[in-house]
Amino acid sequence: MVRTETVQLTSIKGIAYKQKLNAGGSGIAILTPDDRAAFTINKRNGSCVPYGKVDTAIFTDRVVNEAVELTKGLPFRRLGTITKVYADSHCDETSVDEEVDDVKVEIDVMASMEYKEFIAQYTDKNDKFSYQLMNKDLMQFVAKSSVANKMLAEKADVETIVRYVVKSKAAELARNKGMDDEMLIAFIEMFDSMSTRSAFKELRAFLRGKMSRKKG
Repeated sequence: MVRTETVQLTSIKGIAYKQKLNAGGSGIAILTPDDRAAFTINKRNGSCVPYGKVDTAIFTDRVVNEAVELTKGLPFRRLGTITKVYADSHCDETSVDEEVDDVKVEIDVMASMEYKEFIAQYTDKNDKFSYQLMNKDLMQFVAKSSVANKMLAEKADVETIVRYVVKSKAAELARNKGMDDEMLIAFIEMFDSMSTRSAFKELRAFLRGKMSRKKG
C-alpha cells in the first residue's frame, strides 16, 4: 500500500489522482464508487488519452478536464490498474489522502494512431504483419533522410537513430507531429516484444553496416 494525494471531483461523484507510469510519463486515474478509468497526459499540450477501455458516457471531457485541472501540482505516484478505492464522506472539497494498491500500469500503445497506421502499412496480402516489409521501408527511409545520414556520419548511437527513424516514419503515416519520448520507447519495445528475434533487427544491422563503411 502507498499513500497518495487525491482530489474530489464536482462534475461526477468520484476522485482523481496523478500517477507515474512504469514506461515513463504521467497519467491520471479517476475513480467512482463503481467505475474506474486511467489516462495518459501529453506533455506538449496537456491533453489526455484513455488507457484501455473507458466509458465516455461516465468519464466525459468535462470530468477529465476537471481531473487534469485539480491534480495540477500534485506529486506523481507509481500506481497501476486502479482498485475500487473511493473517498466519499471523508473528503473535503479540495483533497484527501487515500490508500491504493501499488500495481502496474502500462502505456496503451495499441490505442495510438501510430500503432494502427504501422499495422495497416506493413500488413501483407495474407493479412499478416510483415517485419520484412517494415524493415525494408525503414531502411529506404534512412537512405533518403539527410538527418539520419548526418547522424550516421557523426557516429550517433544506433538505438538513437532507430528511434529517430521509427518516430519520423510513424509521424508520416499517422500524419501528426510524432510521439513523445515515453510513447516512442514503449512503441519500439512493444514491436520488439512481438517478434522473437527483435522487430527492428534488420534495421539495426543495416545501420551498423553503414556506420562501419563510413568508418572505413
